[in-house]
Amino acid sequence: MARPHIEFIQSQVIPFKKDLYIGIRDNIESRILSIDNEDGSSSCILKYPSGWLQNQPQALLVDEEFFVLEGSLEINGQIYAKHSYAHFPRGYAKRSHSSKNGAVVLTFFSGKLAIEETDINLSEYDDNRMIKFIDTQKMEGETGPRKHMNSGDWDPSGTIHKKLYQDPYSGELTWLVGLMPGWWSAKAEIHPVVEEEFAILGDICFPIGVMRDGGYFWRPPGIEHGPFATWGGTLHICRCKGGAYSTDWQESEGPNWNPKYDPILPSEYREYLNKSGDNYDKEPGY
Repeated sequence: MARPHIEFIQSQVIPFKKDLYIGIRDNIESRILSIDNEDGSSSCILKYPSGWLQNQPQALLVDEEFFVLEGSLEINGQIYAKHSYAHFPRGYAKRSHSSKNGAVVLTFFSGKLAIEETDINLSEYDDNRMIKFIDTQKMEGETGPRKHMNSGDWDPSGTIHKKLYQDPYSGELTWLVGLMPGWWSAKAEIHPVVEEEFAILGDICFPIGVMRDGGYFWRPPGIEHGPFATWGGTLHICRCKGGAYSTDWQESEGPNWNPKYDPILPSEYREYLNKSGDNYDKEPGY
């Protein structure tokens, strides 16, 4: 997977661009969070305008995974409102696809976008890799140890976890994690796989800065990170890519509750950040 190490960028500084998906998903704006320059897989935020409509049935030749941040989508008669989730395997046919009032959708594509050339009625997909719809707000969370995540004897107190998808072949995971206000961990972490996260709400103190709503990172395998803390609590959507998730815990001196923002960014994102002029070390301003 040839994506650069991004840790972390407030996605709001990345501009939306028009017409990146002409002929596949017309008339939407796209904010690219990260992209693989070899296989074309990408993570992005798609902005659908009010009244948007896909003109004809369509099946992608790549997986599409998404989480609705704002507004709502309609796909094959199902309404995906705020914080709805789905994972569509390659070949899944969308016979209808629209947005009545507009939507902002965190979206992950497993490769370069291409559409099914054959009769849409003959389109096939692997149902073992299908998650048609989850209303994550109504989904019950886990508060105890997460054995499927191979996290050893880590204490999960103060956290809640919702598993959204686990690939039956690769073991790759997508999950939501919530941390209560004042939560902190004394240990740093190393994972053997890529870890990717998007901050939906809240704040989390990294050693390299405080990531807030809209924050995003793509971290390659084997990189030590943490420890972490949160002032007011946080909710993130997370993915691991490249195999099953596990954690090697590292002893540390504990978290920095007031870290200065010093991100790891490719040059293009560094330019976006510099142009924004935003101060990510500012206090709340009571």
